[in-house]
Amino acid sequence: MLTMLEEVVLLAVDELTGRVQTSQGYGTGYALAGAVFFDLALAKKIDTDTDNVVVLDSKPTGVAILDEALGRMLKQPDKKTVRAWIEDLKNLDQHLEDAALQLLVDRGVLKHEVTKRLWIIDVERFPVVDDKPQRHVKLRLAQAILDDAIPDTRDIMLVSIAEACGLLSLVLQPHELQSRQPRIELLC
Repeated sequence: MLTMLEEVVLLAVDELTGRVQTSQGYGTGYALAGAVFFDLALAKKIDTDTDNVVVLDSKPTGVAILDEALGRMLKQPDKKTVRAWIEDLKNLDQHLEDAALQLLVDRGVLKHEVTKRLWIIDVERFPVVDDKPQRHVKLRLAQAILDDAIPDTRDIMLVSIAEACGLLSLVLQPHELQSRQPRIELLC
């Protein structure tokens, strides 16, 4: 199973060009930090209320980037608020994205290509090799929004993150987004 962080980054990979895309660059760092938070919560490593974070289990998850974030939390026990940790992890946005892309390459979902533009500038692309995980994530996201059933907790988290970084427009048509805006707000 993919991590929430991998799912968010996979949503942002254009299946035709292999480029990572988002419409709200500023929100992306927060979305990636939120994905790490959700992953740690789903792994029962942390617990949060509306204000504070508590580390429940310090054992590694086995996913290097999540273990790195958990280690940061263990090294700074005086930093307790959700806001402080989201801000801290948000500053690692490029590192989080790179780690997720590498995990997806390692899983055989994406391929990493580097080409030269004007013989000087490296251009990175991540073409989709196995489209099943990306289709599955997009389908779950669309179903959570378009259906009226109560979605799985993980899918609610995914909707919240995808909304924050502008990825919903990569999954749903504008008229669907507009007509289901109350549902999106409810899930977020």
